[in-house]
Amino acid sequence: MKNKFAKQLGLLGIIGLVIKIIGALYRLPLAYIMPENAVTYYSIAYPWYTFLIVISTSALPAVIAKLTAEYGAKDDLAEQALVFDVSRRLMKVFGIMTVVFLSLMAFVVSKSSGYPESIYSFFVLAIASYFVASNAAYRGYFQGTQRLEIFGLSQLFEQMGRVILGLLLVWILSKMAAPDSWLAAAGTSGAAFGALISWIYASYKYKKMQTVPSQKIVLRAHKSLIQKILKMVFPIALGASIMPLLTIIDATMIIWRLRQTGFGDQAGVMYTFITFYSVPIINLAQVIFTALQVSLLPMITRAFTQKSEQFREKVYLGVLTSLLLGLPMGLGIAVFSREILVFLYPNKAEMILGAAPVLGILGLGVAFLSLYQATTGILQGINHYKKPVRNLFVGAVVKVITAYILLGIPTLNIKGAAISTLLAYAVAATLNMLVLLKHVEMPKSFIKKASLTLMSNVVMIVAAKGSFILAHAHLGDRLSLLVGIFVAIIAYAAMMLMTKVVTKEDLTAMDNK
Repeated sequence: MKNKFAKQLGLLGIIGLVIKIIGALYRLPLAYIMPENAVTYYSIAYPWYTFLIVISTSALPAVIAKLTAEYGAKDDLAEQALVFDVSRRLMKVFGIMTVVFLSLMAFVVSKSSGYPESIYSFFVLAIASYFVASNAAYRGYFQGTQRLEIFGLSQLFEQMGRVILGLLLVWILSKMAAPDSWLAAAGTSGAAFGALISWIYASYKYKKMQTVPSQKIVLRAHKSLIQKILKMVFPIALGASIMPLLTIIDATMIIWRLRQTGFGDQAGVMYTFITFYSVPIINLAQVIFTALQVSLLPMITRAFTQKSEQFREKVYLGVLTSLLLGLPMGLGIAVFSREILVFLYPNKAEMILGAAPVLGILGLGVAFLSLYQATTGILQGINHYKKPVRNLFVGAVVKVITAYILLGIPTLNIKGAAISTLLAYAVAATLNMLVLLKHVEMPKSFIKKASLTLMSNVVMIVAAKGSFILAHAHLGDRLSLLVGIFVAIIAYAAMMLMTKVVTKEDLTAMDNK
């Protein structure tokens, strides 16, 4: 298949966006059908589940993908199959542990929180955690063998099962006048239904393409492989946990610090400028960068393991791709922050006035976020999986310190939190690049291509903003933004063709083994 890398990246990006949109729409009818008490019970249980499945959803699939790609590069199908069999068995054990842990926490957290009715939601999510863990081995295998269409579809089926069956059960129980505790559990049941459907699909696809018969694994007979997996899992899981932990810190520190600065009850409203108005937009952009990281990891691992002649070019083409995607998204969000919010929330002019600068600052951080995620996938592929974790931790420390200082400046207020996030991404991305430069020599053509990419983005923004201003006098805010976006796409595509930043040969090189 020609340009397989580009096609798989595009497919993962589209699937990721669809998943995000479905997820966003899921909560609207859920909140409409469920009473406030049921929403409360649901909200108490879900964060524990989300935090606990970091290993299943992020760390383990990445480790399995790397090991699978390594043995695939050596054409060692037997060892590749062994990695899968051991990982699958290991994740079943881990899944049972999460079931037990969440079930025990159900009694502790539900009572200590003052909402004992949330216990049923914990039990349902415990079941979901088992199938999420079981899915991890399959997703890691599909990623490692670069069957990313199956990897993406398994995620899509999980989300569709979660939404359709979860909402259906909530609706049925609401019609039966079930108690709020049952409705909350039904709301969380979507996670269990989705994980089960995804597991059925993934296991079916694996059996259909399986070339080496599965083995009955006794874990104690493969201690060295298990130690190798665990040695890689924990730093990646730690890295995946840093940003959720920072979100929890933000939730307390931002409001507390703004009140200290003198904003009183207004602090809570200002906090929504980040959480409600800005972060969902940034998260949509992040879907593309996550797809890039998922695509790069197995490709770089294979090239590194095989000592490919095109290894260096693949590495820096991956970095360049992150700039090609991150810069236009980031600059577009930054320059059109007010217009984007007007488009989404036309009746909230006062909120938009405060939220637009916050979104603009976070938009600038998108380019650094893209670069960080791409270089993380590359560094994991060349056996430096601990370095991105360390670098993100340094960025997180910078974020906490600068947020505390900047939030205390009345003229900056909530914008200080956005600036601290921008600095965190910038620091983490820069440190990743320094590590990469130390281990993989930069091709001479990279600086030229990066400069042309930056120039193309400047041309794109000027053309988009100019067309928006011209159209605004006749079409108003919303249609003018669509005109500006359309012109931006045309201008950027034209600049890419003129400057030849990425050629057909580059994409072919990404596909070659």
